[in-house]
Amino acid sequence: MIHVDPDWWKSLFDDIYLVTDAPLVCNPALTKREVDVVKQALHLRPSDRILDLCGGQGRHTLELARHGYQHLMVLDYAPFLLQRGRQETADLGLEVSFCRGDARSLPLRSACLDVVLLMANSFGYFIDAADDQRLLAEVMRVLRRGGRFLLDLMDYDYTVCRFLPESWHEATEDVVVCWKRERTGDVIRVREMVLSKSKGLLRDRTYAERLYRPEHLCTLLEAVGFGHPRVHHNAFIYDPDDGRDYGMATHRMLITVTKG
Repeated sequence: MIHVDPDWWKSLFDDIYLVTDAPLVCNPALTKREVDVVKQALHLRPSDRILDLCGGQGRHTLELARHGYQHLMVLDYAPFLLQRGRQETADLGLEVSFCRGDARSLPLRSACLDVVLLMANSFGYFIDAADDQRLLAEVMRVLRRGGRFLLDLMDYDYTVCRFLPESWHEATEDVVVCWKRERTGDVIRVREMVLSKSKGLLRDRTYAERLYRPEHLCTLLEAVGFGHPRVHHNAFIYDPDDGRDYGMATHRMLITVTKG
């Protein structure tokens, strides 16, 4: 069995992550497509106060800022990604605030936001599933009445049916990424080896992610006070034959819900 440190997510997201996951996280055209879908799904307004939760370097938020959205915050735990986002924001002359924090205990007052986004499979990282529900409860707390929440995560049925125990791809001319995966129930554990043809082994790390059936996630959302979640299947589908490896993010669904 692949052993995973419970706090793996505190240190994985660094400069190497931006190489291994570049097809998703360093892809401006794809980010624009995702933001267009989000804007339509949530009927976003430029005056909305929006939190990009676990938003990394803020790629979705920066795209919103380019289109005139005025009140934007990114919260993440990874110092490297936050600094990357701050630098890009300054270089582009945009207005986005970046904050370091734990999604289970948000450093925000209650009922202060109109929209919370949780994009790019940034859910199900905690070893204890109760922590996932704590995160959802925090989102509920910081949203005002009528506020909207959007979850973007792996499509359960697609991921289970097309589960790949092993895969690899050339991230750059020099860097090769190899993944070994194990699935136990609804938890996928991954060993990721990143090798440089010129320098040798760059990373040998493990991580895990919990899969959620849409009906289970809707039950969790209702348990913390949200009502009538909507599931959007086939929200993002990325062609595995386009020469890029999207890992477990090839086929995703959205869940949207309103507070109150």
